[in-house]
Amino acid sequence: MKTTSPATLVIVPTYNRAAFLPEAVESVLSQHDAIPSLLIVDDGSDDETRRLCENYRARYSDRFYYLYQDNQGCSSARNRGLDWLDSRFYYVCFLDSDDRLLPGKLRRETDLLACHPDKAFTYADSIIFDEQSNKAVLKTVAAAGKPNHFAIEHFLTNEAKCSAILYRAAAIGHRRFREDLKYNEDSEFLQRIALEYRGIYAPEPGCWVRWHAGSKSRNFIEIQKAVLRASQDILKAYPEFHASFRRRADLRIRGIRQSLFRQLMLFEDWDEAKLYAETPIEKLFVALRSNQYYKMRRQAGKALMRMSQVTGDTLK
Repeated sequence: MKTTSPATLVIVPTYNRAAFLPEAVESVLSQHDAIPSLLIVDDGSDDETRRLCENYRARYSDRFYYLYQDNQGCSSARNRGLDWLDSRFYYVCFLDSDDRLLPGKLRRETDLLACHPDKAFTYADSIIFDEQSNKAVLKTVAAAGKPNHFAIEHFLTNEAKCSAILYRAAAIGHRRFREDLKYNEDSEFLQRIALEYRGIYAPEPGCWVRWHAGSKSRNFIEIQKAVLRASQDILKAYPEFHASFRRRADLRIRGIRQSLFRQLMLFEDWDEAKLYAETPIEKLFVALRSNQYYKMRRQAGKALMRMSQVTGDTLK
């Protein structure tokens, strides 16, 4: 005889992903024995998203829900889902609309939490599919098999996909994603949970993540800026955590700054590179390159002025 898990809500924020959304929806609705409810938060789509969702709502009226809002970003859409959360639900999962839950994830992980009532979330590995190379690889989550180390390992690597986490609703119902972060908002959210609660590793991969041209994860520099900002804020908000792992945490911050410095120098963005230069050599290097760059610009400007004057004299 089949049994069902306590009520689980899967929140899917989406924006103009009608081409991918059916795969995400079907991966939730087909979860074996879990019978989850699915909430789509449409963040201002102007494609076929609404029509698709109306069709699903007609077929699954008892567990498919749809909310629309003007475009405000992924964090806002996830927060709208949390605002909608109520006491019916024991567990919550966030699924990006271009990804999929793997079969059996919700049943396996709700059972795992049921057996470990002192844990607030599960975390698992992910399958990463790169559309450009057409290859799928297993991505190991931070602290796989070592849940006592998850908080520091996740801080150092940010390696945990949003859809590979299952939360107890009681742990996150009152929390919200940072809407001032356009990137890394899901990792920042998870990090705060990991610092205040304990998780447990789920040994089977939990989600299939699609990397494609429209993925936010392709914007390396902006992601690194968000990671740096969130990481610095976390260390300020949790001083005991910082004190416990000061050397490793500070090296992490330094590494992000170095990465941003190198990338910005590569793109010849001297003014912004200055913000991340820390050592005397870095500061000297960026100053020399900046002076050289602006000297070349001034020389080019003078040359253009001379050419325009010559052209004007010729026309006369």
